[in-house]
Amino acid sequence: MQGEPSSSTATDIAANSAQPPGFWKKLARIIVTVSLPLIAMGQWVDTRDLLIDTYQGFITHFTDEVELEMLSEVRVGGNLDYLEQVFGVAKLIKSSSLEADTQYRYYQHPKFMLTLAVRQNQVTGYTVTSLRPAFHPPITFSDLTLGEQSFAQMQDFAGVFTADAANIHYYMEQRQLAREGLFYNRYLAYVEYGAEHRDSERKVQPIAETLNRISDAYALDDTELLRTQLTQLREQQRPNTYVLGRLSLEQAAEMVLTRYEFNAYFGQES
Repeated sequence: MQGEPSSSTATDIAANSAQPPGFWKKLARIIVTVSLPLIAMGQWVDTRDLLIDTYQGFITHFTDEVELEMLSEVRVGGNLDYLEQVFGVAKLIKSSSLEADTQYRYYQHPKFMLTLAVRQNQVTGYTVTSLRPAFHPPITFSDLTLGEQSFAQMQDFAGVFTADAANIHYYMEQRQLAREGLFYNRYLAYVEYGAEHRDSERKVQPIAETLNRISDAYALDDTELLRTQLTQLREQQRPNTYVLGRLSLEQAAEMVLTRYEFNAYFGQES
């Protein structure tokens, strides 16, 4: 049979019950004060990442700061592993049919597409294509930007070009840089899947028509028609792509995706 509580136990119970109500409120506040920082410390990493993502989202939406900073990391001779920490892994990889052990690796961002020509893990050249009319990335080794001027305004015609009016509409012309450009080849181009950079106040002939006429002139060996159409294209059209590096004209052209390749791998994201 359970007996009556001892006198000492009764005294302890009585003493505890005699604590003033303010004591328990103070104790609760102490516990909360200590617990909140501990909880906050545990969540700080997630909160910090959320704040960074929110800030970068804001900057990306209203400025080009994030994208231009990313592109500034690209260099001929750069290390592929380092660049893939910046741009992520390539969504498409193609092997060159012109250069053994050379790959073309494609990275798409909402505002641009970057293509790296890579050999033995080193960048031998790269292509930047603007995908938004308002995105005008600077062209390395120059004070030029994509999409703000016509071909004719950006550089003199050196007579070396390539074009296609079948698999994709594109036009590309070559210029070799001098010492300050490390003697690299630079190509300015218009490609079909890039942004349309146009002067809204000027009526221009659709580039598809011009490219078809250039193709016809080349097939017919009509030098005068070819010269006329090239002049018209260069005066009216603005490049949306540039290529830089130790690349021949054939390699630079090989990096351009066909219409079917672009639609198959990137069409849903554009």
